[in-house]
Amino acid sequence: MRVVIDGRFVLDEADLHRRLAGAFGYGPAYRPGLSSLRERLAAGDPRPVELIWISAPSLRMALGRAAFDALVAALERIEAADAGRTWHDRFVFRVLD
Repeated sequence: MRVVIDGRFVLDEADLHRRLAGAFGYGPAYRPGLSSLRERLAAGDPRPVELIWISAPSLRMALGRAAFDALVAALERIEAADAGRTWHDRFVFRVLD
Protein backbone atom coordinates (compact mmCIF):
# COMPACT_ATOMS: atom_id res chain seq x y z
CA MET A 1 0.00 0.00 0.00
CA ARG A 2 1.25 3.46 -0.85
CA VAL A 3 -0.07 6.42 1.15
CA VAL A 4 0.79 9.93 0.01
CA ILE A 5 0.05 12.85 2.32
CA ASP A 6 0.30 16.27 0.70
CA GLY A 7 1.26 18.76 3.40
CA ARG A 8 -0.43 21.61 1.53
CA PHE A 9 -3.83 20.20 2.47
CA VAL A 10 -3.22 19.17 6.10
CA LEU A 11 -4.84 21.61 8.53
CA ASP A 12 -3.27 20.51 11.81
CA GLU A 13 -2.03 17.46 13.72
CA ALA A 14 -5.54 16.10 14.34
CA ASP A 15 -6.27 16.35 10.61
CA LEU A 16 -3.08 14.45 9.77
CA HIS A 17 -4.00 11.65 12.17
CA ARG A 18 -7.52 11.43 10.68
CA ARG A 19 -6.02 11.16 7.21
CA LEU A 20 -3.57 8.46 8.29
CA ALA A 21 -6.26 6.50 10.16
CA GLY A 22 -8.48 6.55 7.08
CA ALA A 23 -5.67 5.54 4.73
CA PHE A 24 -4.53 2.69 6.99
CA GLY A 25 -8.08 1.45 7.59
CA TYR A 26 -8.08 2.02 11.32
CA GLY A 27 -11.64 1.81 12.57
CA PRO A 28 -13.62 3.84 15.08
CA ALA A 29 -11.78 2.25 18.02
CA TYR A 30 -8.56 3.98 16.92
CA ARG A 31 -7.55 6.92 19.09
CA PRO A 32 -5.78 9.42 16.85
CA GLY A 33 -2.43 10.49 18.19
CA LEU A 34 1.27 9.79 18.01
CA SER A 35 1.33 7.03 20.63
CA SER A 36 -1.54 5.08 19.03
CA LEU A 37 -0.08 5.48 15.56
CA ARG A 38 3.34 4.40 16.77
CA GLU A 39 1.91 1.33 18.56
CA ARG A 40 -0.04 0.15 15.52
CA LEU A 41 2.76 0.71 13.04
CA ALA A 42 5.38 -0.85 15.31
CA ALA A 43 3.13 -3.90 15.65
CA GLY A 44 3.03 -4.25 11.86
CA ASP A 45 -0.42 -2.85 11.13
CA PRO A 46 -0.60 -2.41 8.12
CA ARG A 47 2.17 -4.00 6.04
CA PRO A 48 3.55 -3.51 3.50
CA VAL A 49 3.15 0.23 3.49
CA GLU A 50 5.04 3.11 1.95
CA LEU A 51 4.16 6.42 3.58
CA ILE A 52 5.24 9.50 1.64
CA TRP A 53 4.86 13.05 2.88
CA ILE A 54 5.11 15.64 0.12
CA SER A 55 5.26 19.39 0.57
CA ALA A 56 6.99 18.84 3.90
CA PRO A 57 7.52 22.56 4.65
CA SER A 58 3.74 23.12 4.52
CA LEU A 59 3.16 20.09 6.72
CA ARG A 60 5.77 21.32 9.21
CA MET A 61 4.01 24.68 9.37
CA ALA A 62 0.57 23.07 9.89
CA LEU A 63 1.81 20.75 12.67
CA GLY A 64 4.38 22.98 14.31
CA ARG A 65 8.06 22.14 14.49
CA ALA A 66 7.90 20.01 17.67
CA ALA A 67 4.99 17.80 16.51
CA PHE A 68 6.47 17.44 13.02
CA ASP A 69 9.87 16.43 14.40
CA ALA A 70 8.32 13.97 16.88
CA LEU A 71 6.29 12.29 14.14
CA VAL A 72 9.23 12.09 11.75
CA ALA A 73 11.49 10.63 14.44
CA ALA A 74 8.90 8.01 15.44
CA LEU A 75 8.21 6.98 11.84
CA GLU A 76 11.92 6.81 11.03
CA ARG A 77 12.48 4.50 14.03
CA ILE A 78 9.72 2.19 12.80
CA GLU A 79 11.21 2.20 9.31
CA ALA A 80 14.65 1.37 10.73
CA ALA A 81 13.22 -1.52 12.75
CA ASP A 82 11.73 -2.98 9.54
CA ALA A 83 14.86 -2.47 7.43
CA GLY A 84 15.94 -6.12 7.46
CA ARG A 85 12.52 -7.52 6.57
CA THR A 86 11.19 -8.52 3.18
CA TRP A 87 9.14 -5.97 1.25
CA HIS A 88 5.87 -7.63 2.30
CA ASP A 89 6.69 -6.98 5.97
CA ARG A 90 8.15 -3.47 5.70
CA PHE A 91 7.19 0.06 6.56
CA VAL A 92 8.90 2.64 4.34
CA PHE A 93 8.75 6.35 5.13
CA ARG A 94 9.79 9.29 2.96
CA VAL A 95 9.61 13.05 3.51
CA LEU A 96 9.85 15.14 0.36
CA ASP A 97 9.93 18.89 -0.15
